[in-house]
Amino acid sequence: MEHHLKRYIRRIGDIRFTIFLLVKLFFLILFATFAQVDRGIFIANQIYFTSWFIWLSYIPIFMGGYTIGLLLVINLLASHATRFRLKRSYIGIFLIHFGLVLLIIGAGLTSFFGHEMQMSISEGTSKNYLEFPSQFEVVIIDTSDPDHDRLFSFQLDALRQGIQFNGIQLTVSELFPNAIINQRGIDSLKYNQLGRSFKLISMPKTYKMSERNIPGLELTLQSESTTDYMILWGGSAIYQDFMIQGRSYMIKLRPKRVYLDFSISLLDFSRDTYEQSETPKAFMSKVQLMTSDGIVPFDIKMNEPLRFSGYTFFQSSFADDETTSVFQVVKNPSWLIPYFSSLLIVAGLFVQMVFSMGRRSS
Repeated sequence: MEHHLKRYIRRIGDIRFTIFLLVKLFFLILFATFAQVDRGIFIANQIYFTSWFIWLSYIPIFMGGYTIGLLLVINLLASHATRFRLKRSYIGIFLIHFGLVLLIIGAGLTSFFGHEMQMSISEGTSKNYLEFPSQFEVVIIDTSDPDHDRLFSFQLDALRQGIQFNGIQLTVSELFPNAIINQRGIDSLKYNQLGRSFKLISMPKTYKMSERNIPGLELTLQSESTTDYMILWGGSAIYQDFMIQGRSYMIKLRPKRVYLDFSISLLDFSRDTYEQSETPKAFMSKVQLMTSDGIVPFDIKMNEPLRFSGYTFFQSSFADDETTSVFQVVKNPSWLIPYFSSLLIVAGLFVQMVFSMGRRSS
């Protein structure tokens, strides 16, 4: 039994299996590169790299990035389990392989636990939340308490199935992944507020990095006695209001938010341009980090981010009014793993080179 187990482990750690997986990875990268032309980087990454399989309808036709990465880790570990020798000449190879295993594991952890968000803030204002630019949610805010508001958020997929909220049924009857609103020629009495004067127009989804899909939906609010219809659009700044059993609520479709236990205030935004050009050379935001421990001033510049409480704030861009700064915010608990694994790989290559030179000189 033990002999058969070792033989299976040796097969899993075989170099031919490694080459097979690397060839699969090559074609995966090739397919993803072609897919970026039509689907964009974000969607191509979801389909090919942050997935277990590539699907054609309901049939898996190719291994995804998760599967190839997991098999490569198993292959490397099996190779060491059957071929490891406690010798000085093996130290370099061990460090290289261990660094590669950490690199793959770090990429997987980043995919599962890393998040990319944005914060757009104007001079003289402060914010304590981040937004996902490509993920939207429906929020209902209970404004009946004069001291504070209560917020309820719902995912769009859940609303399509229908959910119960304080005695009413909320159901999405129409969902447009990308839409604009246009004024109606004649008011529609079927809808409340925004939907009475405006209608949603479905648009083709865009996959350009410089453009953004803004969803819209038609929402049905059904109680035992009444049925109301509303239009929600992600690009609108309007919070529409409605009543449930004498209590006042507001509702809106907006980008998904993450609330922070601290806030950032923008004091001043400035930019430098190249001579005789409007092309920005550098831009900087003077901010104040307001925490429970006090206020900390900081300058966020290009290539000089602010790191605090597990978040990294990069100076990303700015609005046309040049008083609004846009930060790209990253939360990645495993951000140190790629640096550590790269050091191990470099150290392993150096050690292996030293031993190789020693054998040649002898």
